[in-house]
Amino acid sequence: MGRMDRIDERTIEVLERIAAEDDPRVAWGVVFRRIRAMKEAGREVPDTLLRVERHLMTDLTSQSQGR
Repeated sequence: MGRMDRIDERTIEVLERIAAEDDPRVAWGVVFRRIRAMKEAGREVPDTLLRVERHLMTDLTSQSQGR
């Protein structure tokens, strides 16, 4: 799984970008691509990034159901 204490500069940039993003679909795409890139590079994904992805997916699901 991930590690919270191993957040690199690129991941911090991703988190800052999604915090400023109004569209959760765009934010999820940014997070998803970062997670995929880290996994493909054989790196551990920080827990923070995994939690953000789950939170965004919950938001998107709620929106699609009209909540």
